Amino acid sequence: MIRPVQHSLLALTLVAGTACGRNRASAETKEAHGTEAGHETFDARLPLKDIRGLHFVVVPEPRPEGAWYPAEAIGDESAQALLSSPVKGIISAVRVPPGQRVGPGTELLSIQSPELARLKADWLSARARRERTGAELAREQRLFQAQAGSRRELEAAESEASTARAEEEAARLALEARGLSPESAGAVLSLRAPKGGSVTTYTVQLGQGVEAGQELGRFQTASAAIARLELPLPAPQDWRPGALTEVRKSDGQRWQARLEGAPATLSADTRRLSYRLRLLGAALPLPGTPLEVHVPLATSVVLPQSALQQVEGVWGVFVKAGETAEFRPVRRGPELGTDVMVLDGVKPGEAVAGEGAYLLKSLQIKRKSGGDDHDH
Repeated sequence: MIRPVQHSLLALTLVAGTACGRNRASAETKEAHGTEAGHETFDARLPLKDIRGLHFVVVPEPRPEGAWYPAEAIGDESAQALLSSPVKGIISAVRVPPGQRVGPGTELLSIQSPELARLKADWLSARARRERTGAELAREQRLFQAQAGSRRELEAAESEASTARAEEEAARLALEARGLSPESAGAVLSLRAPKGGSVTTYTVQLGQGVEAGQELGRFQTASAAIARLELPLPAPQDWRPGALTEVRKSDGQRWQARLEGAPATLSADTRRLSYRLRLLGAALPLPGTPLEVHVPLATSVVLPQSALQQVEGVWGVFVKAGETAEFRPVRRGPELGTDVMVLDGVKPGEAVAGEGAYLLKSLQIKRKSGGDDHDH
C-alpha cells in the first residue's frame, strides 16, 4: 500500500521528468531553427526555386581595364597673362569679347583716364620748358662769346636748362613706367593683347572705374597644352608620372598625353584627385574645351552593376550554390558604364546573381527581420 506522502512525491517526479523532456525537445527544435544560447542566428542560404526574374552570370577571368573620364583643356601657366590697367580710369569700350581668338597687339579694352591725360600734359609742359630754356641758354652763350653778356647770366641759363631737362626726363619716365610711350600716350589707354590668343574672362564691365594695377581679366594663348583631370578615390594604382595615355575630343580628334604628376592630396574644393597631362602633337584645343582622358585601371573582374547589392552598408554579390544563393561581401572598384570592377571577393567560374539580384536582397532583409522564419 502506498502512503499519501509517497504518492505525492511520485507525482512530482513524473511531472518534473515530463517538463525536462519538453525542454529538451524545445531546445532541439530551436537549435534546428538556428537558435543558440538565447541568440537567434541566421541561415544565410536563400532558396531559389520560387524566385522569378532572376538571372545568373558566370564570373569572368580578370582583365586589365581602363575608362574614359571627363577633363578640360587649360593653358600652360607660362602662356597665361593677367590683364591690368597701368593707370586709373573708366572702361569706355570692350573691343573683343571673351573666347574670341585675336592676334598679338589687338586692342581689347579702351580706358578713358584723366590720370593719363595729366601725365601726358606734364610731359608736354616739361618738354616745352626744356626747349625754351635750351633756346635761352644758346642765346646767353652767344652773348657771352660776343662779350655782350655776363657769366652770371650764362650760369643761370645753364642751371635753368639742366633743371628743365631733368623735369622732362622725370615726366617721360612716369609714362614709360606705366608701359606707355610719351609720344603716343593720350587721354585714352588702349589695352592690347600681349600675344596671339583669347581673353578667358573679364572682371570689369563697361563704365566701371578702375584703379592702377587692378585686374581687368585674364588672357590665354590660343592653344591649350594641358588636360586637367579630376578622379574620385581610389586612385589608379600603377599610374605614374611620365606614363602615356590617350586624350580625345567629342569630334573625334585625339592626342597622346604624358602624365606630369600624381596628386598627393585631395583638392580642397572638389575633394578629388587632380591630375595634369601634357598634350603632345599639333592642332591643340582651345582653353576650356571639354576632353576625355583614358585612365588605365587595375586588372580585375568586371560584373554588371546590377549584380552588386548593398546590404547593411556592405557591397556584395549573391553567389549560387546548388539551389540556394548566399550573400558574399566584395571590394567594389570604379564603375565602367553599366559595369563595375570587383577588386576582391569572387573567383572566376562562380555563378552570381545579375539581373534581379535585388530580389535576393529583399528576401534576405525580410528573413533577417523575422518576416518569414519558415521560408524554405
